Order: sequence, then C-alpha cells, then structure tokens
Amino acid sequence: MLSTHATDRRRPLPIRALQFCIRSSLRVLVSIILAHSSWAVLQHAFIIVRGLLCFTKTPLWWVLPVQGWHLATTFVRVVWRRLLGQPRSSRWSIWTEFFVEGARPLPVFVRNWETCITPALESMTFLDYIMEFVARFAHPRVHIESVTQGCPCPMTWVWFDGQHAASDTPPEVVILYLHGGGYWAFTGKSHLEYVTRMIKAYNKTTSMRTKACIVDLRRAPDHPWPAPLEDALASYDFLQHGAGYDASKIILAGDSAGGGLCLCTLMAIRDAKKPLPLCVSVISPFTDLARSEGQFPDEAGLKTDFLCPEAVTFSAKYYLAGQNEDAKHPLISPKYGQLHALPPIIIQTGESELLARDSIEFAHRLVIYGGTVQLEMYPDMPHVFPMFEMLGLEDAATAVQQQADFVKGVLCGGQNSARRLKIMVHNNRTRSFDNMQAQVSKGSCHSTRIHASSPNMR
Repeated sequence: MLSTHATDRRRPLPIRALQFCIRSSLRVLVSIILAHSSWAVLQHAFIIVRGLLCFTKTPLWWVLPVQGWHLATTFVRVVWRRLLGQPRSSRWSIWTEFFVEGARPLPVFVRNWETCITPALESMTFLDYIMEFVARFAHPRVHIESVTQGCPCPMTWVWFDGQHAASDTPPEVVILYLHGGGYWAFTGKSHLEYVTRMIKAYNKTTSMRTKACIVDLRRAPDHPWPAPLEDALASYDFLQHGAGYDASKIILAGDSAGGGLCLCTLMAIRDAKKPLPLCVSVISPFTDLARSEGQFPDEAGLKTDFLCPEAVTFSAKYYLAGQNEDAKHPLISPKYGQLHALPPIIIQTGESELLARDSIEFAHRLVIYGGTVQLEMYPDMPHVFPMFEMLGLEDAATAVQQQADFVKGVLCGGQNSARRLKIMVHNNRTRSFDNMQAQVSKGSCHSTRIHASSPNMR
C-alpha cells in the first residue's frame, strides 16, 4: 500500500496546490476560532459577504478582465522602465510606481464612475478592517482597541506600552485622527498602519507618550454635510470631557478629506470659543470643494499621482448632497474661511499632485491672517504619500519624522515665536516664502515646477 505522501506526489501539481491552499485556509480558520470566538468569526464572515455583495454591483463580466489586463500591462511597463533605467521617478520604489499607475482608474471606469468605481470602493470600505492585521503584523507591540459604546461615534484607540519607565511616566498627548476617503469611502481602520507609525515617531522624538483616537466618521451620501463635522466636534469634546484630556494635549490630524475636515473642525472650535488643540497635522488636505473638473491640472501634469479630477468632483457631489451653492461655506471648504487665531499647522503634500493647489492656497491665506504654518512639498510624491512607507517610499518615513519634529517644536514653544509660511522640499532643496514671493514678483512663477498647479499668488 502506498503512503499518503507517495499518493500526493502522484497527483498533478495543480491538484496538490489546491489541496495545500485548502489545508492552509482551514488552519487559519481554526486559529481564528481558537484566538477569538465563533461569534467573532461569523461577524467577520458577514462583513466579507457584504463587501463581496457590494463588489458584485459592478458589471463583473467586463470590469474584472479589463482591470486585470490593466494591472498586468502596468506591471510589465514598470518592470521594463526599470530595466531600461528610466523609472517614472527616481524617488519611487518599484512597488510605489506600480501602485500609483495601477490605482489610477482607466478612462472607461471614470466614464462609468457610479457603476464601476463606487461599488468597488464600497466593497473595499467593508474589507478595510483587514488593515488591523497589517498594523499588528508590522508593529507587533501595538495595542489596538475598538470602542463603540460610551462615545459619540465608533472609535479605535492605538498606543504602545513600554515607552517610558512607570516611575517616570510623562503626561500623554493624544492624536484625534480623522480619516480620508472623500467623505464617502473607507473607515478609521483603513489608516491604522499609518497612524501606528505616527505614534512610534512621536514617542521617539518627543518626551511625551502618545496615543491616537481614530474616529469612524459617518459617510456620505447617506450622511452628507454636516454629519462628519458633527462627529469630529463631538469626538473632540469627548476627549476633553469623557477621556480627561486637556485641549493643549490634543493634536488634530487627518489626510485628504479628513485633512480638510480637521481644518473645518478647527475653525468651528474657535468660533464656539472652545479651547483650541495643541496643533494640527494634515497631509494632502481637501480644502476647496467648489472647483470644477476644468480647474484641475490636465492629465500630462498628473503623471505622479493616482487621484483623478473625477474623484474630487464626485466626492464633493456626495458630500454636499446637491447643495452646490454651499460649496464655499467655510465649514465645507476651509480655504474660504477666516483663518485668524488658529494654532500652528503643518501641511504635507506632493508638489505636483492633484490637490497641491489646495494646500498652497490655504497656507498662503493662513499667513495673510497671521497664522503659523509649515508647508512641506515633496517632489514626485502622490496623494497622501506618507501612508505608503510599506511600499518602500523613503519620503513617507521622512514626512512622518518631520511631523514629529514639528510637534516637538510646538511643545517646546518654538513654533509660536514666528509667523511665517515655510515651504520645504525634501532632499535639501528648500525654498523660503521670501524667495517664492520674489519669484512671483518677477513673473517666473509659472516656470517653477513646484508651482505648476498653483494660481498666481500676487
């Protein structure tokens, strides 16, 4: 009689590979059941089913083949350019280049946005809780706790232990993080890995232990404006009156639409005469929802970004729920607000990304109002690039460290001593605001790459 291993060797390779996958899946399932509970497994299965059902709303008979062909040809192009020594950017890893080009939607998908892209992103929103596993795998010592009761909206707390001795534990700083996603996609869990890296950098750079509270905001179009703003304000109040944090120990942070929401929340806090937070840290903020597609850079100017103009206009459409006349409301588009009496702000963006203009114009207006802002523009970086360190993007790690250094400066009182806009470009290419103004006055602004997508600032 043949042994089991001998019988397995006689079977065709595809059958053996399938058997291996089935056995591995069963082992993982058993491990999950033993680590959690059967009820938790059923909940996860229900979430996965809901996500797949959302994806089936797309016309799968042509979407999957077209997207598969797009990803395959993109990978071949990226590898071929690397072999020729002509990458899209020398600052990118091969995985960053593949992600940026692969994530940029094809024109046929853009023309059928609500049929193809909206259901796909809704499906990803259901499945983005998987990013918790990524965060735990990349940072084994992290503590992640989700809270749904006793707080104004679902929250995820993130922190590390063992940063300081118990006998000399300094006060805590808390990051109130508002996630991006155009106000209609993703949840707080989709940003866990990035927020975890922020906490590690802050703990290492400052002398204060740092926690993060990621808010799971209500999403449009089911909950348009002002629902996300109300969630942000309620969460800010909860940190003070429910969690016991002083406002001077709270840092507002966010990316993309969440970054714009941070700035709106900041103005709402000021107008309500509530204590202001310590500082604000945003990446690629969405500060102007009143722009139309024709006001964005053309395709030739967006070769280093995966975000397309249609993504911005559809996000504004969902968020405003048809109330386009309110698009310039300062608590919707913070660029149009009165920016006086605000705490120090750091803004990080790619110098040629789609929303670079939003960052430049907001920072310039903030300086006019006498505010303190540090605008960092990184060459060739895509939208929300600090989140992509796991793709081998060196500038992502640099940006997070710059955030930590900025917070340290605010804690030491250095950022309040001067009112200025400081434009920084990584890799020792730094432009001061005075030099930029001199270039504008000479009429050479449009020949400078860093301002390719910005208006004339005179």
